[in-house]
Amino acid sequence: PNGSRDIGFSCTRRVIAFLLSHGIQTAAYDPGKVLTTSGSQVKNADLLPKEDFDLAIVLGGDGTMIQCVHYLLGAEVPIIGINLGTLGYMTEIESHELESSLSEILAGRFKVEQRMMLEAVIKSDKEPDLEQHFYAVNDFVIHRDLSDGLLTVQSYIDREFLAEFRADGLIVSSPCGSTAYNFSAGGPILNPVADNIILTPLASHAMLDRSVVLRGSDELSFYIGSFTRGDKAAFSADGSQTVYVGAGTWIYIKKSKYVFQMAKVGKRSFYEIVQKKIRP
Repeated sequence: PNGSRDIGFSCTRRVIAFLLSHGIQTAAYDPGKVLTTSGSQVKNADLLPKEDFDLAIVLGGDGTMIQCVHYLLGAEVPIIGINLGTLGYMTEIESHELESSLSEILAGRFKVEQRMMLEAVIKSDKEPDLEQHFYAVNDFVIHRDLSDGLLTVQSYIDREFLAEFRADGLIVSSPCGSTAYNFSAGGPILNPVADNIILTPLASHAMLDRSVVLRGSDELSFYIGSFTRGDKAAFSADGSQTVYVGAGTWIYIKKSKYVFQMAKVGKRSFYEIVQKKIRP
């Protein structure tokens, strides 16, 4: 749960009480006081094999959902979200629907969407034997340092040259992330279960200044060339994990072998949520 959204963990305790009353073994990730306020019947999720979970219930917003996906990476556990913030794209259940939705889930009346994730490998010409690996639900972003000038990035698709960007940066988005930073930067919205990768430049000075929608099987390569000022760029995964890379760095991005298994009880369609988001 997101403790800043679930004040006093009131919704978390409602979920736990409902599950325990139906004889469901329950564990919680402990952000401080969840376990001490929920009784000894609740186990600490950190102490259990992640593969033992049948379902993860997230209380918060889309950011909390993404954190949970990373936490359970590789465990193939379906995740469902209870929205405690503004209208979310991933958290479809509202707090007033909590018990009715959990009843649907326990009755098996839900579906699981397989949403594509991305993975990235970073290599440097200076240290060719060193690799850094990252995974993303929404997107990877390559961005100039705010105090520096434009960065120059050569881009390739399946080793074939696409374009040289002189820009503030680039966004590489999954379909699930198309409604996040990609959309704010003018990129297209895709259905979250599509099999595509989106490349969106940020304030590009190149002729190619629009998004490119690629196949999910395509592999993107980026070579960090030079900077008009400064000597580094920021690389981030889902807006949280950030590393700094210099000139002479290769970044390889492709569809990940891992997927985000999103459980849904069919309360709202993706397009209904989009309409509510973009409505004035």
